[in-house]
Amino acid sequence: MKTILFYWSKGSDTRRKLIRLIAECEREGEACYLNLLAERLKLSHVAIKKHLDLLLEGEYVRVLNPGGKPVYIVLTDKGIDALKEFSS
Repeated sequence: MKTILFYWSKGSDTRRKLIRLIAECEREGEACYLNLLAERLKLSHVAIKKHLDLLLEGEYVRVLNPGGKPVYIVLTDKGIDALKEFSS
């Protein structure tokens, strides 16, 4: 399932980190949202949003509360499969 989003493009390392961090939040029962991701990865909100938009478009993550503030993010089955692939 290798995809350019996670392996061969600029920012692929950041997107792998985002997927791992979202999974970590889910394991710990912690809400995962843009500000938290930006803080933990020490990146700007704009940078995180660009990466999340790509992950949303690729259906690796989804928004639990569309239109909510803050927007809560979770992994989809496709995101979980990607995590398994690059974590092995």
